[in-house]
Parts: sequence; structure tokens; C-alpha cells
Amino acid sequence: MKILAIDTSSKLCGVALLENYNLIDKIVLNEGLTHSEILLPSIEKILYENNLKISDMDLFVCDVGPGSFTGIRIGIATLKAFSDSLNIPAIGVNSLECLAHNVSSSSIICSIIDCKNDNCYFALYELKDSVYKILELPQANSIQNCLSILNNKYSNAQIVFVGDGSVAYKNTIEKDFSNCQFVNSSDNDLDVTKLGLIGLEKYYNGLTENSNNYLLPLYLKKPQAQKQLESNTIQISKMQLEDIDSIDYNYFDDFWNVQNLKDDFLSSNSVWFLAKIEEKIVGFVGIKVILDEADIMNIAIHKNYRQQGFGSLLLTHIINYCKNNNVKKINLEVNENNIPAINLYKKQGFKIVGVRKKYYENDDAILMCISL
Repeated sequence: MKILAIDTSSKLCGVALLENYNLIDKIVLNEGLTHSEILLPSIEKILYENNLKISDMDLFVCDVGPGSFTGIRIGIATLKAFSDSLNIPAIGVNSLECLAHNVSSSSIICSIIDCKNDNCYFALYELKDSVYKILELPQANSIQNCLSILNNKYSNAQIVFVGDGSVAYKNTIEKDFSNCQFVNSSDNDLDVTKLGLIGLEKYYNGLTENSNNYLLPLYLKKPQAQKQLESNTIQISKMQLEDIDSIDYNYFDDFWNVQNLKDDFLSSNSVWFLAKIEEKIVGFVGIKVILDEADIMNIAIHKNYRQQGFGSLLLTHIINYCKNNNVKKINLEVNENNIPAINLYKKQGFKIVGVRKKYYENDDAILMCISL
């Protein structure tokens, strides 16, 4: 059985080819959160170098999180497309379970992933007789609450900590939980080979598309943008002309230019909205309405606030605005290589309706729309 496994849940992008329990080849790149650009070329490269085609695979395995919201969506969308088009089964494996497999000796294992601001994703496993048993289900919590749970229930146990959270919070863990061990630094990253092997075991146990493990993202907390909206720390409002000059365009490299924005803003049928946090502009989006149809002109997010749900928040606001103003259809175009944006639009209900060849110099534009 040939297996293609991919991991896009962290800063690493991993692709592995396996033949049953044997590794054929793997690629692991640390290029930051650029998975939309490097995943498909990495898959193409590893298949080509091993004289294989995607249709030669018998099983797809994907990391479903927790981790980067955008990275998880990229990986799942890619393998689900392969699975659906080729009728090849697919399996999802969660990151914390995969990290636990970096520990091979009998022990209690706390897999922990840093999600910033003294928060983490964690789960607890027991490895006994080569079987990993779940003691605490995956959850999102503060590091202090995580350690409180461990102290209350497992104070007498020696626990092995694994994952980047065990590095980020090592001093806190050692201070609050005396009976702890840590793996070698090289074992704190998820191993895409182990990911494939875990997926294979799940497949043999019958956990395919009819099970809860079938390529469903494991989101343990709300995106940052949604939490800020609910706490009233983020405001979405109509853009004013004076706002255009207050935007720090050094942080908006996915944007046209200031003069084009001003020209479009002054058009009688254009509407633009801003997302602000404490008067700081973190995103903006604009539409042009003609009769009962609207075209999304541009959507831009501040570099420091990407992959936190702000794009989704602005898009939802635009859709609701259009519904309330008798707009029946929204159109947009997006670069064919902008996989995160395409996945975002699909999640909101947009469908692909066409292609404009070489619209972006060497790249095609994907045409999408949603009926309201």
C-alpha cells in the first residue's frame, strides 16, 4: 500500500511517501507559514523523483490540527481534492497524537503546542504495551490551567512533555510540576513519517471517510478575530476618506496602491469597510455594487494580523451588508496560486465559475461567486 502523508499545521511543511510501514522518501521545509506556495510543488517533486503519480497512491493522510488555522485548511483542502477526484481513501490525524508518538518508551505523555500569550493546546496519553491510550482529550487552555489539571489528577506520575509548548513553557512546567521530563529538542516537531504510519493504522482499523477521523479540522479555539469581535475590541465600520491616508501601507503588501483606492472609494457605487483594533487599522475590504450584483474589489489584511480570522470576519460583514441591501450575487477574482484566499471564499460559500487566463501577468485568475 502506497501512502502520501502531509503536514501543514505548523511552520514546517512536510510531505512523506511510504510503502506500507516503510518510508520511501520525505521532504520537510521550514519556510515559515508559506504552505500555499510550497505544498503542491513539494508533492509534485517527491512523486517525480520516485517515479510515481498521485493516482498511484492507495491512502492519503493529513494532519488536521490543532495548529495554524490557515495551514490546516490548506492541507485538508489539498488532500480532500485528491481523495474526492481519485476516489482514494483519506485519514486525518491530530497533531497532539502524532507528537505523542515521538516518545517510544512506556510512560505518560503530555503533548503540548504553544498558541501564544501563555496559552497552549494539550492532550495526555499513556503509552503501554505499544498502545497509546488517551487520558485527557485535546483541548485549548492556559498553561497554568493545563498544569493544574495535571497536578490534580496525575501529581504522583512522572510525565514526559513533548512539543514546542514544552520548550516555550519549560520554566513554568518545571516550577509548577516537579515530576517532569522533556524529550530531546529534535523530537518537539511533528514527524510526517509517523503521521503516515498512524494514518495507516487507523485505516487498517476501519477509520476512513465514514468515521470522525475523515479530514475534519480539529479547531479547539475560536480565531483571534472572532474573540476580539465578541469582546468588542475590534470594530468594523465604513471607511471615510480621511482613513485612506491613515493606513500604514507598509503592512499591506497584498494591496493595489493608494491612488487606486482613492479613485474607487470616490465612485458613487463603491462601499469600503475597515477593521480596527484600538484605532489601529488591521484590515479593509471594498465592493462595487451595480444593480443587484456586487464585485469585491480588494480585501487586505495587516501583515501582523493574518491567519487570525480577520479576512473571514470582513468577508462575512460584506456578505451581510449585501443581503441587507438587496444584492443578489457577489463576484470576485483571485490569483490561482492564492490557495488560502480560495479556501476562505469556498468556506463562505463562493463557487468557482470560470478562469481568466494570464490575468495576473503569468498567473490565471479564478472567478468565483455566491448567490444570496
